[in-house]
Amino acid sequence: MESETGRRPPWHCLFRWSVLLAWALFLAMPVAVVADGPPNPLVQPPPISPYGMDVLGPGWQWTFPREEATPRLDGPLRIDQADDVLKQAWAAGVRSGRVAAWWCFLEPERDQYVWQDLDIMIQLSSNYGIEPVPEILYTPYWARADAVPTTSCINNWRKNYAPDDIADWSEFIALIVRRYGSQGKNQVHYWEIWNEPDLPEFLSMKDDPGNGTVEVYARLLKAASEQIRANDPQAKVLLGGLSDIRGHHFLGDLLDLRGPLDVRDAFDIIPFHAFSDHHLKITKLTTPLQERGLSYELWVNELNNSLWHNDYDMAAREIGALFDTMWQVGVTRTFWFKSYTTKWGPGIFYNRDPLWEIRPWLPSPFYSTYRQQAFPHELPGVPLVQAPEPNLVSVPRPEFRWARPTAGTYAIAGYKLQVDDSLYRGVPYFHAPEIDVYVPAQIFLFLPLQVGGQSRRGVADPASTHTSAGPQSWPSLEQLTYTPEQELDPGRYYWRVAAVDTQGNVGPYSEPRRLIIVSGRERTYLPWLVRP
Repeated sequence: MESETGRRPPWHCLFRWSVLLAWALFLAMPVAVVADGPPNPLVQPPPISPYGMDVLGPGWQWTFPREEATPRLDGPLRIDQADDVLKQAWAAGVRSGRVAAWWCFLEPERDQYVWQDLDIMIQLSSNYGIEPVPEILYTPYWARADAVPTTSCINNWRKNYAPDDIADWSEFIALIVRRYGSQGKNQVHYWEIWNEPDLPEFLSMKDDPGNGTVEVYARLLKAASEQIRANDPQAKVLLGGLSDIRGHHFLGDLLDLRGPLDVRDAFDIIPFHAFSDHHLKITKLTTPLQERGLSYELWVNELNNSLWHNDYDMAAREIGALFDTMWQVGVTRTFWFKSYTTKWGPGIFYNRDPLWEIRPWLPSPFYSTYRQQAFPHELPGVPLVQAPEPNLVSVPRPEFRWARPTAGTYAIAGYKLQVDDSLYRGVPYFHAPEIDVYVPAQIFLFLPLQVGGQSRRGVADPASTHTSAGPQSWPSLEQLTYTPEQELDPGRYYWRVAAVDTQGNVGPYSEPRRLIIVSGRERTYLPWLVRP
């Protein structure tokens, strides 16, 4: 290679430019995220709030309102109702959502999978910054030799028994983690294995000698943990939430297992359930840990107070003390059970048992009580969208542009941008978006790269571009742009954008704008991260 003067350029120049290009290529590639250390400016902040909720209830897959009448499983989900309940839960301060994932619903026949309902609920939860935490349980009939052939989970009286072949369970766990974990949709980072395995109505065995399900559960847990960590090493494994009835005995026996069934390193978090005498019961549940000198993160995955007897005034007076008790005993995350008022205690919606009817999700008097406890803050404002203009005919890789809104209680870290071509009853709910990305608010520059002689333009997908650390004080842009990496197929789309603050709270979205895509060509850029 020679310069215009005919002389070869100095070697140090070649070296410098090769280093710059190497760094640009490195930053354009996805690499592992470092769990500890400064937040990654290219990754959407996860919600750090300790306030979660069992929004849909443990039986939502067969009780949630659907298009058709009973039996509910025969019709598609009412997506508008699902969006409504999750949107109202988000506005109340809910930042984590426990989602029942019944194996027998998701694989009703061997190697035949039905993901649509769970896809929708997890996507809608993620849209609002509600981190989904699936609880996986219940064996399909085909995995038990003694089960009556039926594709219905409800009529499968062996669903609370472990499968005959643990390999069937392992295969399913691997598939669901690949689908929703960091190697797939990247929407799930916590997995709860079964529910109340200490109670026979959730985990049983033939001729149980008294507590034989401890070993049964240990096999389920070990197999699940191996698949989760093999397919998503950053994910966290939860024990099945333990009841406040027999949970302490079960936990002690589980932790005492040795040899192939030693599970002490197979999980990260211990969830408990508590509905009365909270301090006493959780202290009792944690006693086995203290006696064995063990320590794990503690969650309460089902929390309410049945002694309030659905007295909303009493709940308003005592909710602060209830959560203070949680923090005092070391609980780091809670899930209110349920979102609607039941015998377990008040919910943010009026009683909806049973959930067969299609009717509005009406906030109860407890709604404002919970919101004041969970989120007495301000969210960021709505971004001012600028381009493309409504109904604009655009090329397959349009440039989306919007202006920075006012910040809420916390600074704006970035933006969640979504593009979808699907409608439900004529309305875009973004339940299956073509584009769902996080765009950092900090300043980024881009190096132009000519590809094949054609001028193309784009930005590496921030959702899949990670660095291990980054400065915390870069200036925020007043005007943001995003250009997709991949071309959109010709057709009609809708797009919207919301600000995300440093605490992982997703603000309100802009009104969806319609966009028409036609064929065309553009230019490509490699990202170059620089400090202003």
